[in-house]
Amino acid sequence: MTKTEYLDQLRLELKKNSVADMEDIISEYEQHFAFKLADGYPEEEIAAKLGSPKTIAAQFDGLKDTGKPSAGAGFFTKFALAFTAIFETMFYILFLAWNILLGASAAAAGVLGIALIGYFNVAGLIPYMPYPGSLLFGLSILGLAGIFGAATVYCFAFLKQMIKASVRWHKNMISGNTLPPLPWNPQFRAKTKRTLRTVMLLSVTVFGVLFVIAMVVLMLEAGALGFWHHWNWFV
Repeated sequence: MTKTEYLDQLRLELKKNSVADMEDIISEYEQHFAFKLADGYPEEEIAAKLGSPKTIAAQFDGLKDTGKPSAGAGFFTKFALAFTAIFETMFYILFLAWNILLGASAAAAGVLGIALIGYFNVAGLIPYMPYPGSLLFGLSILGLAGIFGAATVYCFAFLKQMIKASVRWHKNMISGNTLPPLPWNPQFRAKTKRTLRTVMLLSVTVFGVLFVIAMVVLMLEAGALGFWHHWNWFV
């Protein structure tokens, strides 16, 4: 069964059962198809793993549109969920702060790398080193910026997906709905996933290899293992 056939049949079964929020349910399963297709799974295999549309529609009996509001969760359940939400919010704020720190580190590393490559020394903040070493260190630091940058993109996507999954879970618990739960980890498309992986691997390689070469070059230039002492970096 193809994606279109599956979703059409699911819509028909949900309509037969007079299920409310039908379009929201269809949208969720459509996204599930999109994510799995991006990972390389064929439509027929995805449809087979999801199960029969008739069986899925039967699971949403609690969402029948009877014209009456759902009783939803009780007072103690709502209180417990509100208490949980407080700690979740604190965690999300801390995670957001970590993401901002990663992004700031990526930007700082990028500026430092460009300064070393261009042999700029604003306000004398960068210690002296011969240009070959400065160039290699600059390229290495740009690799570090790439690592921080890729990590920032992934962590922000992770935070966004966790919040969406948490909101869906709270909504289901409070209203008594049975909308499909959302995954907690970020769902990147295959192209985005490959790009992030390539950037990370390339950045790690550039940083590691060029950092070692830069150290060796500066040792040779200074004629000493402790080249930082030779140029009085910490004086």
